[in-house]
Amino acid sequence: MAPAIIFVDTAVLLEECLSDISSSTSNPVSKLAIDLEGVELCRFGRISILQILSDTSDTIWLIDITTLGKEAFDHADPEGRTLKRVLENGDTKKLFYDVRNDADALLHLYGVELENVCDLQVLEVAVRRSRKIRVKVVSGLGKTIETYLTPPPEWQRIKSEGAALCFPDKGGSYEVFERRPLDERVLAYAAQDVALLFKLEDILESRIGFIGKNWKRRVMNVSAARVHEAHNTTYARHGKHRTIAPII
Repeated sequence: MAPAIIFVDTAVLLEECLSDISSSTSNPVSKLAIDLEGVELCRFGRISILQILSDTSDTIWLIDITTLGKEAFDHADPEGRTLKRVLENGDTKKLFYDVRNDADALLHLYGVELENVCDLQVLEVAVRRSRKIRVKVVSGLGKTIETYLTPPPEWQRIKSEGAALCFPDKGGSYEVFERRPLDERVLAYAAQDVALLFKLEDILESRIGFIGKNWKRRVMNVSAARVHEAHNTTYARHGKHRTIAPII
């Protein structure tokens, strides 16, 4: 069954989201799948939507940063939980695919310092290297999903429709992420990749080969290094250097 998608644009809905994504005795969340959309997503741009799904839930929450702004990160529910604390909680693993610009934007726009990040783009590089494949460049999320998973039949249609609306090189505009009400095609586009991140992590880990050791630990270390790189004052958010596969 496809996960439900809830667009969070009020404090009441935000509190429901926080209850769902926060770990507790009755809801032992160990992992979160996260992605961001925005306009020139980095410290000089704007975060429009933060998509998040917990490993104990069947609901994808699309948090409306355009509408809620700083309140999205700082508003506390009756238990004292905030989105900022969830993202900074070192006990919960966060799955991203290329965390760099997301980490840059979160820190410099809203003061959020991500902890315990697993960057699946790094994990994909580890899979190839562990199988003695020479890796020069990283793989994008779409290519990785198509290579390792069998996405649902509608996946390519949603991807193509969303890209045509959202990305300038496809004839769209990043500003579409900020238009309200949000176009249903953009809503579906923003949600669908997050829905696949848990499966992607599982299959990538199962494909790790026998060349080298401690790949999972090394991936986590490089993921943390990517977050720190994005926090640096000299961080370059664009350029061909970003396609170079990291040393793991």
